[in-house]
Amino acid sequence: MSWGTPYSSDASGDSEAASDKESAASMSAAELHQRLVHVLMYRDLCRAVQRSGRENFVFALIMAFFAFLSQKNGGNDLILAIYAFFILGELLIAFYKWFFPSAEGVLCDALILLAFALLNGMIAYLKFQVGFGPDPILAFLIGLFLLSAWRQWQSYRNLRELFRIRPNRAQLRWFERFLQDIRHGDPHTDPTIVDLPTRPPWKAALLGDLVVAVGRKDRQVALSHYGDFLLFPVEDNSGEKHDWVQLYLNGEMSPPFPIEPASWDNYRRWQREREAAARRGEGGEQE
Repeated sequence: MSWGTPYSSDASGDSEAASDKESAASMSAAELHQRLVHVLMYRDLCRAVQRSGRENFVFALIMAFFAFLSQKNGGNDLILAIYAFFILGELLIAFYKWFFPSAEGVLCDALILLAFALLNGMIAYLKFQVGFGPDPILAFLIGLFLLSAWRQWQSYRNLRELFRIRPNRAQLRWFERFLQDIRHGDPHTDPTIVDLPTRPPWKAALLGDLVVAVGRKDRQVALSHYGDFLLFPVEDNSGEKHDWVQLYLNGEMSPPFPIEPASWDNYRRWQREREAAARRGEGGEQE
């Protein structure tokens, strides 16, 4: 397998594939692990920002509740237009977080929540000045917006530092092609591939001391090392499960499952190579 080779037939794709192949081949297991961890950390950060976008829809509904109360109490068109602006802004930020996850999206969320809380706090103060009593529900909701704005500000400060590890586009493309190569790998033709029909199913690439396991879904990626990736034959006196094994992956044991002879042969070959490398004292070096 040419790790990182894209499925493309054009000249630029072939050139990029050759470059990726040389890059992957020149990396040791430790260097490859570092690059994969780099991209996986960035992907986790992006997913965290995307998940936070669900809160935007909740706050947009609360803003709509404020607008409803304002209209019910005879609020003027200007106030309703301002509420509509905030609702639209909160929804746009949610979509921005999803499609362009970044620390800046979280900052925009903090600012709009703070502005909305200050606006309603000012309106409540003006009503109090003309004789209206305090509304505990509105006071609670305003406090909720202020607290959420503070939380988003703190998240922005943390994310601003963490997003400095952002990989470049070439590294992200390499990562996606790398995972795609593993998913499409055939243990019959590639001695580094092991097909694992567990639930959920995995397909693993045995790259020296490094093991990269990829699921069918884009987000299912696990990194392991020799000693944390093991296959144990299932003892069965009946003979019905003579080709069944159990997977030990990063501290978790899977239920028994059948394994193809090609995958088992690839695993046993890799295990013998790692044992021989350990005896020679090569340890973490990729052969």
